[in-house]
Amino acid sequence: MSNSLKKIYEPDLKKLLKQCYQCARCSGVCQVSKVQKFTPSRIIQLILEGFEHKVIKSGVLWDCLTCNSCLQTCPKNINFADIVRNARYKMQIEGFNNLDRCLAHKGVFPTIAELMSKDEIEINRPLDWVPKDCRISDHGSILYYVGCLPFFKVEFENLDSIASNTLQIICRLEDTPIVVLKDETCCGHDLYWGQGKFEIFIELAKRNMRLFEKAGISTIVTACAECYRTFKVDYQNLFYEFNEKFEVKHLIEYIYDKWKQGTIEFKKPKKLKEAIPFTYHDPCRLSRFLPKDNNIVEKVREIFDNLKVIGYEFKEMEHNKENSLCCGVNSWMNCNERSKALRYKRLLEAKAVGTKLITSCPKCRIHFTCLQKDQEDISSIEILDLSEFLVNMINVINTGKDVVKEE
Repeated sequence: MSNSLKKIYEPDLKKLLKQCYQCARCSGVCQVSKVQKFTPSRIIQLILEGFEHKVIKSGVLWDCLTCNSCLQTCPKNINFADIVRNARYKMQIEGFNNLDRCLAHKGVFPTIAELMSKDEIEINRPLDWVPKDCRISDHGSILYYVGCLPFFKVEFENLDSIASNTLQIICRLEDTPIVVLKDETCCGHDLYWGQGKFEIFIELAKRNMRLFEKAGISTIVTACAECYRTFKVDYQNLFYEFNEKFEVKHLIEYIYDKWKQGTIEFKKPKKLKEAIPFTYHDPCRLSRFLPKDNNIVEKVREIFDNLKVIGYEFKEMEHNKENSLCCGVNSWMNCNERSKALRYKRLLEAKAVGTKLITSCPKCRIHFTCLQKDQEDISSIEILDLSEFLVNMINVINTGKDVVKEE
């Protein structure tokens, strides 16, 4: 076993479960158990009693959403999603690779990520989504990490707006070109959490490290919840110096910091006759997968609360922050009728409090929007990424640029 693999893989699942005393709270809050037979506490019990091989062979852990709702109520802070991640790797290496039934969209997007991990593959991404007035470069201090978003438009519509609006916001606030890489590599999130392909994840991470260092960047900005978590936590587990070399910011934090520094303010994008009620969906990776001292869920709400003065009224859904309901899909896994039921319930919550639903995870936006095509009663909700929602509200006050006055 390589040193890199040792850092992210624990072959003895019992070690991750030894503190469990079977209170079964995990089963009580499990989101997937609401739509199918799935009992985390029973799975844990089987592993502790020596039936790990039976659990691995059954393939039951492919059904887990890895949403980490169970961690929020566990008195011993047992990370069931992490157990599932390790178990999926074991299923791969022990020949119980029966994940085909769980792959969404025939596994095309994780396959693209796998190809990117190979050094002999030359990556040449299209940059047709880059706004014409944005100055970009292949070298500089600030990188906009777009992730695999440009590839998703092969199957989904209107996704370029997330990338273009995010880059437009950053470009308006910086006085130097923003790094956008044509040979950018997938962060590896879907292979790491979804399929348990750790060796490929390690290769992707190493390739990204080389790209980041070559580009001379010091700050990484992303609008993807999954990329953010991967860089912020999972890369740090592989490369002990990662967080020292690179400051990782989600677009939420980037906008929040500029606002608090007095660089921007929020303005009315158009005349509003009455207050517009909106709500926010917390992606799992931004609400339940970050260290306790990360307060990004509070920062985004502070921004939203401030929008009241310009005619937008923020309202919470019944389940919010770390208790948010999952969109039902992560890592392009388990997009089926059962997970659609979870999405439907979430959109009913959104409809009860607002006319707009904002999120900060492209996959959440994709799957919520997709469900609207099948369910007329939730079709009226406008679903937007944070970048799409805020791009026309941001008014630049002071970028710190030197202004030359004409005589």
